[in-house]
Amino acid sequence: MSQYRAEDLRNIVLVGHGGVGKTTLADRMLFVAGVGTRAGSVDDGTSLLDVDDEAKQHHFSISSAMGHFEHHGVRINLIDTPGYPDFVGQAISALCAAETALVCVNASAGVEANTRRTFELAGKAGLARLVVLNRLDLENLDFPQLVESLRAAFGAHCVPLNVPDAVGSGFSRVISTIGSDDPQAARWGTAVMEAIVEADEELMEKYLDGQELAPDEILACLTKAIARGTLIPILCVSSRTGVGVPELMDAIADFALSPGELVRTAMDDAGDEFPIDAREDAPLVARVFKTRIDPFVSKMSFIRVLSGRLKKDDTVRDVRTGHGVRIHQLLDVQGGRTEPIDEAHAGDVVVVAKVDEFQVGDTLVTNGEAINFPPISFPSPMVGLAVEPKSRADQSRISAALSRIEEEDPTFHLHRDPQTHELVMQGMSELHLQVVTERLHQRDKVDVVTHTPRIPYR
Repeated sequence: MSQYRAEDLRNIVLVGHGGVGKTTLADRMLFVAGVGTRAGSVDDGTSLLDVDDEAKQHHFSISSAMGHFEHHGVRINLIDTPGYPDFVGQAISALCAAETALVCVNASAGVEANTRRTFELAGKAGLARLVVLNRLDLENLDFPQLVESLRAAFGAHCVPLNVPDAVGSGFSRVISTIGSDDPQAARWGTAVMEAIVEADEELMEKYLDGQELAPDEILACLTKAIARGTLIPILCVSSRTGVGVPELMDAIADFALSPGELVRTAMDDAGDEFPIDAREDAPLVARVFKTRIDPFVSKMSFIRVLSGRLKKDDTVRDVRTGHGVRIHQLLDVQGGRTEPIDEAHAGDVVVVAKVDEFQVGDTLVTNGEAINFPPISFPSPMVGLAVEPKSRADQSRISAALSRIEEEDPTFHLHRDPQTHELVMQGMSELHLQVVTERLHQRDKVDVVTHTPRIPYR
C-alpha cells in the first residue's frame, strides 16, 4: 500500500437510511473500477461487501464492510455501513476512519430518519459531505421537488453538481451544472458558483466585481468549498443501471478530501489540544474503529493510520492499557478477502489480525507520548432479553460466544442480573437481538432460548 502517498488517498464512508442502495452503489463502483467480473448484488447474495451470513440472509447490511479501488491515480477506500438504526453503531465508528461521507438518498423516498441522523453525525465529526441522489431511474419522480426537499433538510449549501437528463426509464446521463447550456443544469450553475467562491475571499472579490473566473480557478476551490461546508454537492446516480456512477467516482477522486485536508486533534495529559499530522515521517498514531471475529482469520482489528507508519513486526503501545503489542499480521481488505502487506502509512486503513488486546476506540502509538482522543459516543441499548443455552452442549460455549459479539458490536451489552441471576443481552431493538441469535447459531454453533427478563419484585 505504500505506493500511495497520503495526498493520493480518499477515505469514504457511505451512510444513509436502510434500503437506499449504499451497498449496491459501492458494488457498482468497484465493478466500474475493474474489481470483479460483474457488479455484485445484495438481492442474490453476490455483493462483495455483504460478507456476513446474516446480511446475505436478510438482504441488508448488518455491519460495516471495506473495499477499495483505484481511479484517476487515486486509491479510494470505501467503508459501507448499515442503514437501519438498529445497527447505527457500525456507522458511528466508521466515521472515525474517513474524511468524506457519501450521504445516500433514495429518490423515491426522500430524506428518511437515519439519513438525516447520519448526515448530522458526519457533520459533527468534521467530515466533508456529498449527497448522492440514487435510484433516479424509478418512475413518477419530480427532480426539482427532490432537490428542494434536500435543501430543506440539509441547508441552502446543498446544491446539484450535476442533474439527470431525465428521470425514470429515460435517465441515461448526467449533465454538469458548471458552465452548462442545458436549462435545467444552468438553473443551478449560479448557486454552485456562489457556494464555491464563498470559501475563498480572493475568488469572491473577483466574482462580485464581475470578473470572469477561469475553470481551473473554480475547480481548484471546489474541494476547499466542500471541506468548509459552503458547498454540499448533490450528485445524481442509478446504482442499478450505473448511470452517473463514473461521474461520482470522478468527483470522489477529484474533490473528496485527502487525509491531510481534515485536521484531527487529540489531547495530552494536561488536556491541551494538538493536531495530528497526516505525515509518513511523523510518529505513529493509529486508531481501532472496528472489530470483526472471523472464523478463519480469528480476531480482526480494523485500524486507521492517522500519522506515521505501521509495519509488520512492529511493537506498538496501546494507550488504553499502556501495554506493548507486537503486530504479526498486517492485512489489506477487499470485502471478505484479505491480502498480507508489510506496512501502512498515514491515511491507510488496514487490518491487524490475531491481537486479542485491541478494542474499538483504542489509540496505538510507538512512543511514550500521551495521546487521548474523545471516546466514540455510542447510543445505549434499549431492549433486553434473558438468554440461556438450548442444550447442555451449548452451555459451555454461550458466554464466550456472546462476549465475542460484544467485542464486535459496541451497541450490544451483556450482563448477569445480580438478583435474578439471569444472563441478559441488551441491544438496540428486537431485530438487533434476533440477528445476534442468528450469528450465535451460524458462526458459533450455539443455540439459545430467549425470553423477557424477570423483574425482581420486592
